[in-house]
Amino acid sequence: MILGIGVDICQNNRINVELSQRILNELEFEFYNNLKLDARKTEYLSGRFACKEAIIKAFSQADKEVYMRDIIILNDDLNRPQLIKPNFTNLKVSISLSHEKDYSIGFAIVESLD
Repeated sequence: MILGIGVDICQNNRINVELSQRILNELEFEFYNNLKLDARKTEYLSGRFACKEAIIKAFSQADKEVYMRDIIILNDDLNRPQLIKPNFTNLKVSISLSHEKDYSIGFAIVESLD
């Protein structure tokens, strides 16, 4: 059963390097620092921000409180975003994020496994 959904869209140029410490945790920041192009760094930050906002919204509908830096999103072997933390028992979280020119969007669904 779906407990919550969340979506967020972010204009990429709203996000700057100064916000990276508020958006990314240590693991994500390490990946971010290894990106070579400034445009890719901006896109990465904007995408993570939008997806984390979507996750926060979805969890709030499921009566769970999470914060931006508590959320860890890493890419799997096929380069798909994957929620690593938080990991609540009996909940499944599906996420998606996308970038298009000037915008990034994040989407999240929280489902009960019971």
